[in-house]
Amino acid sequence: MFSTSSSPIIQTPISALIGDGGMGGGENGSGTFSRVELQPGIDLMVWEGNLREPISFDVHDDWHRINFSCALAGKSQFSTLDQRRDQTYQLDAGMSCISHTPDCRGQTRYAGRLESLFVSVDPALMAGLVPDMPTALRREIDSGRCYLQGQAAAELGATAQSMVRALQRTRMRGEGLLSGHSRLWMQGQALVLASLAIESFAEDRAAPGFSLDEMRKLHRARDLLLADLTQAPTIAMLAAETGLPVMKLKRGFRHLFDDSVYGLFQRERMVEARRRLGADTPVMLVASDLGYTNASHFAAAFRKQFGIAPSALKRRM
Repeated sequence: MFSTSSSPIIQTPISALIGDGGMGGGENGSGTFSRVELQPGIDLMVWEGNLREPISFDVHDDWHRINFSCALAGKSQFSTLDQRRDQTYQLDAGMSCISHTPDCRGQTRYAGRLESLFVSVDPALMAGLVPDMPTALRREIDSGRCYLQGQAAAELGATAQSMVRALQRTRMRGEGLLSGHSRLWMQGQALVLASLAIESFAEDRAAPGFSLDEMRKLHRARDLLLADLTQAPTIAMLAAETGLPVMKLKRGFRHLFDDSVYGLFQRERMVEARRRLGADTPVMLVASDLGYTNASHFAAAFRKQFGIAPSALKRRM
């Protein structure tokens, strides 16, 4: 939990915090806050820091954006303070969030080593980009107090990480934040991240014919399936561990995760492979770490998933 007794309080609108990039420094630790306007109505923000003590901000959301965020390291809290559905939310590493809190007053708290990415979209632009947004999500956003959080799917986390690493490489080269094809690539990745967050919300809430308990069991089955990406458990093992009949397990994966059991395993395995390749890990080591004894089998699986050989992907980076 956070200790707040010695945390300084800075009362300011969110637009001022993100406008001057002043959220990461000062006496509480070192850090950088980067904001890039990818196009009118879409901004990318990354906060990286290593706080020696927890830090808090009293904030007023005058930004009025829909935010898609992913926490890659550290922890944060957000507490609403304006007497409308007052609640406290905590976002730990590995979690993602969709939020929209126009004119809300609250307090944010951060601690430890931080690495968080935010894609911020103007609601009017979002309505044009996603005209078929799930009704339940549209209802949450329109409520003006939307704060939906959950475990980030592997592909969403990998996308966020690749965006953060790209910004880090740009800074290390001493270049401007983004330009040319780098900006175009980042625009595409920002939209991918937002779409993955929306898709995840829809999957978690749309499972016809399944009870809430069965949905929880299906999520547990997914966690068990992806716990070790070197070797998948059998469907019979997953069924026995979760107490779900085999046919319901298979059907549930199709409904909730839009893939077969082994299809999901292979997809997440290749997403992890792409993440490791992006971290400059040799192709042979990635293949071995993910359980492949034959490098050509790994290359074929990677090409089937992404349309490019792993060695070719590394040459592009």
